[in-house]
Amino acid sequence: MEIKCVVAIVRSDVLETLERRLGAIHIHGVTVSRVKGFGGHPNLFSNDWTTEHIKIEIFTQEPNVDALVKEIMDITHTGAGGGGVIAVLPVERFFRVSTLSKAIP
Repeated sequence: MEIKCVVAIVRSDVLETLERRLGAIHIHGVTVSRVKGFGGHPNLFSNDWTTEHIKIEIFTQEPNVDALVKEIMDITHTGAGGGGVIAVLPVERFFRVSTLSKAIP
């Protein structure tokens, strides 16, 4: 089955709600990073135009992508600019890293 990576950069105040809702739709693997940047809505009232956001990355099977993106959109949509972005990326190869079963001499 084809794997996709859903990347969302969203406001940090939605993280707790987002984590609960993703768990409710059986998404149990999420990478969360604090990031800074600016896009279409830079912080022009500051010497530093960047704002802090949360970046989440989720690997999921292709049939789950639409439901996942819908959940993220439902939680993060405010109707105002600066709410964030979501990208769906193809995953060429995917490996799980496990412990070795044999000792290395």
